[in-house]
Amino acid sequence: MTAPAVTTIPLDSWSDSISRAFPRTGETPDAEARETLLSRLHRHYVAYMAGPADFARIPRLNTDPAITAIEEAWLAWEDSQVDPLQLPSSGAEFRTWFLDVADRHTQPEFCDYLANDATLEQMALFFMGEELVDSKFDDLMAMVQIGTQGHTKLTIAENYWDEMGEGDIDQVHTRMFEHSAVYMRARLADAGIGQEALFCPEAFENACLLLMYGIHRHLNPRALGAMGVLEQSASPRFQAMVDGCNRLRVPADVIDYQRIHVHVDADHGAEWFEGVFVPLVDESPELLREISLGVATRVRVANAYYRRIWEAMLRLPH
Repeated sequence: MTAPAVTTIPLDSWSDSISRAFPRTGETPDAEARETLLSRLHRHYVAYMAGPADFARIPRLNTDPAITAIEEAWLAWEDSQVDPLQLPSSGAEFRTWFLDVADRHTQPEFCDYLANDATLEQMALFFMGEELVDSKFDDLMAMVQIGTQGHTKLTIAENYWDEMGEGDIDQVHTRMFEHSAVYMRARLADAGIGQEALFCPEAFENACLLLMYGIHRHLNPRALGAMGVLEQSASPRFQAMVDGCNRLRVPADVIDYQRIHVHVDADHGAEWFEGVFVPLVDESPELLREISLGVATRVRVANAYYRRIWEAMLRLPH
């Protein structure tokens, strides 16, 4: 798939939408403006991460004033949603805080619905929502390695090698996920269901957050925090997807990606804590704060996304 063309748009044409999407006065964000801006941001990030054949269409960073303004407004808005008094103040506090946050991020009610009640079409729609993040996860893993050292670099490198299927092209995780996505996309098409339900600010927030953190080097600590809590909390969701798909008699090869991640992500979560967080959280209060902000923001964004996509699933015809 080639990267979509991204053109520079004058900042003036976006200013009103930005102020409505990310208000600074405690007002409720305008959902339509938020979706428009975040979908624009998502197209920019996907284009930036395009392959070598599309080199001429890859946008340069920090040359589009509208993109910069959207990012700055969104980051400021997200930071305002986090109570700094709820963040850990030391590396010693981080362990208990992180494990508690991750445990509360496992979405038990939603997982129960996936495992026991979701229809095939509902499951397929959820797979399409997950594609916005999972289809780029190996590139994100490579990007957060840059600049790290010692045990941190080795831990991320080991996780990246897992993402690469330990050298087996057919076991590369994004390749396996695309196999799942092709099947599920066809099931939606067979049922005459489009993916319009995914066109909402919560889905684009969830898709853009890790991309923004990974692409911008100064946000690397937040990327490490966000990816760490994702790895720590994902296994129950993958198990629920496997259980639900088995109940729906989805072919076994379609859910190989989900099946291996039940255990892979559990291992990665533990490894990430010891190999990435432990060496970093005592380096400085500023670094601890950035990592913790990545954790807290990822949880807020993902929780909103799971609530919204569950609502969209429930609206599908039975």
